[in-house]
Amino acid sequence: MNRRNILKLGVIGSVLLGGAGLAATLAGRDPKVDRDMVLRAVAAAVLDGALPTDSSARAQALDKAVAASSTAIAGLPPAAQAELAQLFGLLAAAPTRIALAGLTTPWPQASVQQISEFLTRWRFHRFNLMQSGYHALHDLVAGPWYGDPTSWAALDYPGPLKLSS
Repeated sequence: MNRRNILKLGVIGSVLLGGAGLAATLAGRDPKVDRDMVLRAVAAAVLDGALPTDSSARAQALDKAVAASSTAIAGLPPAAQAELAQLFGLLAAAPTRIALAGLTTPWPQASVQQISEFLTRWRFHRFNLMQSGYHALHDLVAGPWYGDPTSWAALDYPGPLKLSS
């Protein structure tokens, strides 16, 4: 064996061990808990400015946003649901949250600014996969929120035009 082969073997072994460690970390996770934790944090950033300022009302609004996003996910095809479950699992696990999102702080403790910065990085990322992840997270939060007529008052939006027959 020459030095090049030993280095290749070392890199391959590191990747395999890292992948096995990641799989073990993700295997024991609850997908619903991961989804709700990430969605709550993302909703706080995406809806910043549209949420109530009172802490109790804000918490209720975030609960409502997470529930609406979960309902939207349940209406997606099974393949899309599985992809989102993988995304939420990767973002929830500490090693991949740090590597992919650049967040060293756990989601519940991360500030709105930190999460907004993560979303901006993904929105303008050079890889389409990250951009797709941003759009999925953004649309899963913003779509159900602004599609709910109870959210329209805060925007001074009177609702769709009523056409007479």
